[in-house]
Amino acid sequence: MKEGTRSKRGVLILVVLLLAACDHGSCWSSEEVVKNALLMVKDALGGAETALSGWDLRGVDNPPSLCLWDRITCDNNTFEVIGLNLSRLGLSGEISPAIGTLTSLQYLDMSENNISGFIPAEIGQCKSLRILRLSGNVLGGEIPYTIGFLEHLEELSLQNNGIGGPIPATLSELPRLKTLNLAYNHLTGEIPSLLYWSQVMEIFMVRGNQLTGTISPDICELTSVWYFNVRENNLSGGIPSNIGNCTSFEIMDLGYNQLRGEIPYNIGFMQVSTLSLENNFLSGSIPEVIGLMRALLILDLSNNLFDGPIPPRLGNLTYLNKLYLHGNRLSGPIPASFGNMTSLQYLFMHDNQLTGPVPSEFGRLQLFDLRLSGNRLDGALPTNLSACTSLNKLDLHGS
Repeated sequence: MKEGTRSKRGVLILVVLLLAACDHGSCWSSEEVVKNALLMVKDALGGAETALSGWDLRGVDNPPSLCLWDRITCDNNTFEVIGLNLSRLGLSGEISPAIGTLTSLQYLDMSENNISGFIPAEIGQCKSLRILRLSGNVLGGEIPYTIGFLEHLEELSLQNNGIGGPIPATLSELPRLKTLNLAYNHLTGEIPSLLYWSQVMEIFMVRGNQLTGTISPDICELTSVWYFNVRENNLSGGIPSNIGNCTSFEIMDLGYNQLRGEIPYNIGFMQVSTLSLENNFLSGSIPEVIGLMRALLILDLSNNLFDGPIPPRLGNLTYLNKLYLHGNRLSGPIPASFGNMTSLQYLFMHDNQLTGPVPSEFGRLQLFDLRLSGNRLDGALPTNLSACTSLNKLDLHGS
């Protein structure tokens, strides 16, 4: 008999026994129901005999209250079980459907184990759940649509598993969801556009999947999101023309997709600290307005099809720490204004078609890694470049 079948049969037996007891006027206490559900959760997990040995009190006279069990948190007033933290215990096995019996549970963390199987649909019965963390396991199957029933849910962290199928549209029905992390799974299909209409979501993380479709202009309806990451998928089309309206974004990562077209000019209205567009098929010139994005710390436009000169206005980015422009078709000289970027430590411009000398203004910088190989640069290397005492790597091969 399969483990999942035994678990479901165990839940059915628990319910039948409870109903039978109630028929005889001796209904189990709610604590007894919760205790049995917790023991079923434990029995479905490999390694729990050791990790949760303090739970094994069956047959013990006057066992301690559930609130004294390891890894369990109770409400100070009602003494209901509201928290279950089983993270980093080396557990295997599966998540028992009995988890749905824990209707007062607000916090469930089973992350960083080796738990397999599926997320049981019964998780949608945990109506009080605010935080659900199942990341760092080997869970498969699909995200159950019943998670959309958890109207109090604020964090859903399922990253680093083997979950497939589409992102359920029912996730858009979670009015309090602030953190959505589905990174590094095997999710397919398009991102449900209704997800972009959340007024409270702060972290939108779906990188490392197999998602397709385009990036909807509706992303700018995420008015509270500061972290937006769809990196390493198969998204196509262009960057939405209204991208400049995404004024809450602080980190935006669209890298490693199949995006095409030019960077919209109104991107200059964004005040992100990180803008990652690398490894796409973006083309055209680099918009000068990027030089107005003064909050930028990291700008990565590498491995695209950008051509034309590098805008001198990029030299206005005085807080920029990392600038990656390599692997494009950029031409013309390196702007002398780059000498104004006094916070710059990493400057990669290799594998382009740049010409002219290396600007002497580079001597003002405290570069750690400078890569200019694979260009058509000429002239002598500025003698004041030796003033960059922190320079650890200088690559001019082929320039």
